[in-house]
Parts: sequence; C-alpha cells; structure tokens
Amino acid sequence: MTKGFLLAAAVGASVLSPFAAAAQDTITLKFLTAWDSRFEGTRFIAQKYAAMVEEASKGRIKFRFSGPEVVKPRQQFEPVSQGVFDLYFTTPVYFLGTTGVPMAFYAMPPDTELWRKRGYWAYVDKEFGRFSQKLVGLYSAGRQSNFYQLMLKKPLGPGDQPLKGLKIRGNVFYKPLVAPLGGSLVNLDIGQIYSALEKGVVDGAASPVLGTSNFKLHEVAKYMMRPRFGLSPFTLSMNQGRFNKLSKANQDLLLKVARELEQKAPDVFDAAAEEEVAKLKKFGVKETQLDPKLFEKVNKGFLKGVWNIAINFNKKTKARVQALYEMAKKNGDAE
Repeated sequence: MTKGFLLAAAVGASVLSPFAAAAQDTITLKFLTAWDSRFEGTRFIAQKYAAMVEEASKGRIKFRFSGPEVVKPRQQFEPVSQGVFDLYFTTPVYFLGTTGVPMAFYAMPPDTELWRKRGYWAYVDKEFGRFSQKLVGLYSAGRQSNFYQLMLKKPLGPGDQPLKGLKIRGNVFYKPLVAPLGGSLVNLDIGQIYSALEKGVVDGAASPVLGTSNFKLHEVAKYMMRPRFGLSPFTLSMNQGRFNKLSKANQDLLLKVARELEQKAPDVFDAAAEEEVAKLKKFGVKETQLDPKLFEKVNKGFLKGVWNIAINFNKKTKARVQALYEMAKKNGDAE
C-alpha cells in the first residue's frame, strides 16, 4: 500500500467523519408499552414523552413503539432487563412478581416532587438497578387519590356492607376495598368486563375511571360508586446497559424531559377524568354514594392493604419494601 493511497484514505475519512458522527448521533430507541394507544396513559405519558424528547433533541432521538400485541403486559419486565427493548412504560402491579417495591406507590401521596424530595424516587431507581434497568420517570395519574371507581348494576345497599353478596370484577389490588364492603372479587381482564356485566357473571366492576366509556360499560352498569379512590403510579424505565452507552448529554436530556412530564402529567389525567365522568353522566350513569365515615374507614384499610400486598406478595423483596414503608411512615406518608 503506497503512502499516496494512505494519505488519500486519511483525507477521505476526515471529509466523511462529520457525516459519520452525525449518523452515529442519531438514535432509535425500542419503546415497549403495557397498553396500546387506546389507553390514555400510553398517550399522556409514553407517546407524549417520545414527542418531547424528539423535539428537545431536534430529531436526533427517535422511538419505535411495541405494545401488548408483541409481549403481554405481565411478561414485559424481563425482556427489558435483557435488553430486547430499550424503554419501558408500565404500572407496578404488572411486575409485582419480580419486585414489590414500586407497588408501594399505589399507597403513596400523589405528589411526584415529594417522591423525589423524600428519597422515594431514588429508592425505586436503586431497586430497578437490581434488575438491569434505570428508572427514568415515576408518574402519578392525578393530584388526588381518585383514579379508580366501582361501576355497579344497582345502587349501593344499606349498612356497613353495601356490596354484600355482590360479585365485583377486580384483582388482588382491589381486595382491601371491596372485601370490607361485603363484595367478592372475580378476576377478569378489562376486555371481559362488558360481557360479564351483561350476562350477570358480575354485579359490578372496579377499574380506572378513564376508559370506562371506551369499553361502553355505561351500557351495562348504570351506577358509579362515590367517592372515587386510589392512586395509579406509572413507571418509565430503560435498560441499564443501553442507558450507559448513551452520551452524558443524551442521558441528561432523557431524564430532564421525564421529570418535566412528571410535573405535567397529573393535571392532564385529572382533566381527562373529569371529562370522562361528565360523559358518563350524559350517558345516564348515576352516582351512588358511600357513607363518608364508612369510606374514610375502608379507605384507610385500603391503603394499609396495598402496603400489605407490596410487602408480602413477593417474599424476595419483602425486606426492601418494609424499609421503604418505615421511611414513608417516619415522613408521615404512611400509617
């Protein structure tokens, strides 16, 4: 090989290097979500986050979405840890079998900045690190604990057990509220609720307020229990190895945008929930009220029950959830 050829190759490389660098700086991240775009959370958080990052990076960082049609929601955590996907949007109950730590946020005060200030955010970040993931964002679906409701075929009954004898669609998360009111749980996927109500398999359904009209539950259940209850946290995480390979500037950008969205998302959820309730009322759904003192009692039990699930469901992470509980209790954020 001649010196002239080497010189020409070097000159060619120097001319092309700016373009090569630009090409290398363009990143496409594989984004896995627990729900498709019909769910408001996917639109309000995952898709909004992607749009904000693309804008902030001037198009350098892009995303390719996959959802439950590719991997079922409760089976998604491991592929992200393994690096099959880069980013991951879900809710903690879907990976309770892996760790119970983020499950505690169903019982936390709905204040994302408080979570950071108290050290809870960092605690969850450390927990994700045990599974080769980096916490990017931790979201609250509203600024009040009223994300869920019970849709019922009939008004609430009398006394301290107004759900006595009724079968309510739900899962282990709802048990601390439904059981004390006298109801029994029937575990069904959300897509099965309409048919179950229509056929009388269940007498009511516990589910998020948002999406009720999308699934047309107002056609088969004409009452909604009040007050509403509960907080829904959402997690946005990233495969740790993929995160580590990004430049410091790109890492900072992803985290900065995620925090900005943490601050904005609760108001978007609250507004959407109020719109949903107004829509349900137009469809003829009526409110059926739980006695305020009874609700206060069962709601306290519900929060304790959620903590109990977080602590005891997954024996491998029990000690770490217990430590988080003690931290929250000391700060006055848990009873």
